[in-house]
Amino acid sequence: MGEQQHRTPYTSLGAGALKSKSRRGFVLPLGSIVLICFWLTSCGGGSSHSSSSVSTAVHVSPSTAIVATSTTQQFTVTGITNTTVNWSVNGTAGGNSTVGTISASGLYTAPSSIPNPATVQVTAADQASPSLTGSASVTVINPPDNQKAQPFPIKLGTTGGNVNDFTIKGSIITCCSGTLGSLVSRGGAEFILGNNHVLARSDQAKPGEAISQPGLVDNRCKAGNTVAHLTQAAPLKTSGVDAALAAVVSGAVDSSGTILDLGTNQDPAPPAGTLATAAMGMAVAKSGRSSGLTCSSVQTINTSVRIDYQTSCNGGTTFTVTFNNQVVVNGGSFSAAGDSGSLIVDSQTAQPVALLYGGNSTGTVGNPIQAVLTALKDPSSGAVPAVVGGPQHSVACPASSAAQANSVMLSEQEVQRATAVKLRHEVRLMSDPAVIGVGVGASDDNRDEAALVLYVDREKTLAAIPVQIDGVRTKVIATDRFHATSDQEQAANMSPPEEALSDAEVARATTAKEKHANRLMSDPAILGVGVGRSTDDRSQAALVIYVDKDVASRAIPTQIDGVRTKVIRTDRFRAYGWGKQSEERPVCSRGPESKR
Repeated sequence: MGEQQHRTPYTSLGAGALKSKSRRGFVLPLGSIVLICFWLTSCGGGSSHSSSSVSTAVHVSPSTAIVATSTTQQFTVTGITNTTVNWSVNGTAGGNSTVGTISASGLYTAPSSIPNPATVQVTAADQASPSLTGSASVTVINPPDNQKAQPFPIKLGTTGGNVNDFTIKGSIITCCSGTLGSLVSRGGAEFILGNNHVLARSDQAKPGEAISQPGLVDNRCKAGNTVAHLTQAAPLKTSGVDAALAAVVSGAVDSSGTILDLGTNQDPAPPAGTLATAAMGMAVAKSGRSSGLTCSSVQTINTSVRIDYQTSCNGGTTFTVTFNNQVVVNGGSFSAAGDSGSLIVDSQTAQPVALLYGGNSTGTVGNPIQAVLTALKDPSSGAVPAVVGGPQHSVACPASSAAQANSVMLSEQEVQRATAVKLRHEVRLMSDPAVIGVGVGASDDNRDEAALVLYVDREKTLAAIPVQIDGVRTKVIATDRFHATSDQEQAANMSPPEEALSDAEVARATTAKEKHANRLMSDPAILGVGVGRSTDDRSQAALVIYVDKDVASRAIPTQIDGVRTKVIRTDRFRAYGWGKQSEERPVCSRGPESKR
């Protein structure tokens, strides 16, 4: 499954644009996980597309776009023999300052304020056949604070990155940046804590390189204000973390370690000064450049995972690093490209838990914060950095993401049982090229039990995964590869419709159900037995066993005749008070009584 990325190309004159030290931020639309990359097209005329077919329609790409005020979006056309077109916005040739303007090459520039209505139509008309037109919808938004240039001292959780994180091919410039996530202190000095692939350009940078705010992608690929200088990067391939430090320029960063949106009222606030250890189901939050403040819960801990990197911004050599003991957070919306470097905290206490650095469309990956700080100790003195923060406090999660934080917490004994099995088998499991990660999480088929969670590349054929390994359930999550950068198109993030279970698979489970249902139902705690789809492995059927949540039951096996079991703890099924609506009224309200 490809990783989602919203990219905004725009015209540039080339390398000279990077020499300006403008202090005014320029915001581009959001992207997907980790390191955000934007393409800049050359300064020529209209885009070109050759075709021998007869023109029948104009297709504008992308067909929909979200563009921040005063930023740009490149549109292209296909479907016609000669792609020389006349562009208009809301029916006005070339647009205007109210609805936005568009150049002859299809470069749309959003107005400085949101129009009314906020959605406008960009239209391309074939010059040779003006009746052939195509349109795209553009919604103009105000950029979040996380993407704006800030006055000194800046707050963190904001756009930033290495000023040299760009590539040039001919007249095309590609620039990248991420999030300046948090503040740490070491030996009396202050540093911005971030990722190696953001601050140190994936091991390619040299100490002393400037770190700017805003990042290049939010400043037309020009360097912003220098807020720090790269000091130390933990080597990606050997350190076990994706982390780096940049020494703060005096007066450039809020010395309290304040992070945007991290307060009890979504106001700026420092994280807690004490650390927490990630636990399955822990409610977590982060504030990052692209998606701002989001909340979710920890999906797996102690996870071994493969992460893809590139040696230059949106190019160079691709290489893969395997990390161990990682934290994976639920949901593809917890982070987006450009959020790399964000500090993941316990949303109940604001205690730092992990450093966000990667992910895909189903989850976000972070290095445990303790491992990050240890890897960045002073090579000379051995001093270990400490997160700059204050007292513990809650984080006001947005209503849209707070519900994601609900999860079941397993007992420590159950976690240890699954972890021991994971350590015994992870090398064998990871030897399958289709397996991109193995962790310990909660089973979805039985919420009281842990599971070995296997993250599987959906583009590859997976060897058969057993229902259980050494008595621990297995849980399969089909996904795309975890990335630190991505060049996938937006549409690549769309998941294909889920296929129905085959008749043979349903029949296999039905046979087991018919054979064992009476025995299972002899337990007073079991309310029902049916055939359904396993949630731990959605390619398989399961015996669904409904258990009275108020009655102790016998242990439910992980499989019966090779069929997975799925346990649903619920209240008793009933007809009274359920199938018919009832209403109580006082006796005096009844109608006239019949005569006797």
